[in-house]
Amino acid sequence: MLLIESNGKSLFRKYGIPVPEGVLVTATHSPAPETLAAWPRYVVKAQIAVGGRGKAGGVLVVDTPQEACAAAQRLLGETIKGRSVPACLIESAVKGEEHYLAVIADPGTGGIRLLYCLQGGIDIESTDRTADLAFETCIPLDRAAFDNALSQFASWLQHTQKEAIVECARALGAMFFECELLVAEINPLFVLPEGGIVAGDAKVVIDLNCISRQPALMELLSEHRDWYPDVWRKIQEDFDYIELDPEGEIGLITTGAGLSMMLIDELVAQGARPVNFADVRTGQMRGDPARLLLMMDWLQTAPGLRVVLVNIFAGITDLEEFAQTLLKALALRPDWDTPIVARLIGNRQEHAYRLLRAEASHVVMESDLERAIALARSYVREEHV
Repeated sequence: MLLIESNGKSLFRKYGIPVPEGVLVTATHSPAPETLAAWPRYVVKAQIAVGGRGKAGGVLVVDTPQEACAAAQRLLGETIKGRSVPACLIESAVKGEEHYLAVIADPGTGGIRLLYCLQGGIDIESTDRTADLAFETCIPLDRAAFDNALSQFASWLQHTQKEAIVECARALGAMFFECELLVAEINPLFVLPEGGIVAGDAKVVIDLNCISRQPALMELLSEHRDWYPDVWRKIQEDFDYIELDPEGEIGLITTGAGLSMMLIDELVAQGARPVNFADVRTGQMRGDPARLLLMMDWLQTAPGLRVVLVNIFAGITDLEEFAQTLLKALALRPDWDTPIVARLIGNRQEHAYRLLRAEASHVVMESDLERAIALARSYVREEHV
């Protein structure tokens, strides 16, 4: 999962990577303009865990502390690239050459890549990466191999600030290994004319499979759980529920990450707006409706919710047991009035269908996926008539 920039930079500071001076602005902490330091210019950045903020209007450059505070207040609560802005970072603007530096996991080889480019910034994807401008090497996931790659990088790099750049790469690698990261990226890495470097941005992707071994990262996520609700839910509840569209109309109760993503793709292709991604992991429920109750409560916070589509493809899971669990959940939420379309396929599906037909007349069963989607969309259309 991608950390918000200010959290990524807190890790940078811990590992000795310089970052600009800055102050965080939230709904409950808004500094007065006169308390801000006197910087030549101010950069105001929306703190959302998504790339491309600058091109989407989430990064503003202003001249005065008054303008910086006003810009932060405008950005707070706005929706940028589908994400609500919970905080803004006001930083001192930095002038220097914009380079690019990253240490990233390489799934194809099971190793890691060390990347450096003498031309960084927001257009890095289209930057010329010829051999005289960029360094890239793929190495085993091993500290000794990384140290060897650093030596190769140092031999390749010809720059007046070579020592500072290589030391920054060394620190970034140490952070990558010790925090068990997937991505540690600095773009832009400002190389200052007066000497030294400053990390202008921080893209840090942590591996949730390792979070139990990373108490500092766990503490960071706990402290900012409101910024990472989907991740915190997974940590606390041990299943996946990710809000995709807070204004969506079709809520999903599904299992299996691949099948759930396929269903979302199909819905979107047909013009529907799914509220969420889910992998409820039915095999772990064992007749306990707690997970279903949580999902129902979370879905009901979506103001545009019109219908819930249940899609369970069961190999081992007993669908009759799942149907009984769904009935328990509905009994514990007697005020639930959102229509439910249920597609249950697999082990003991006929038993499940008979049970739901007998005891849950407001749950519509449909075993064909296309017809189940059409049924769900019909409830949305009825609301719009």
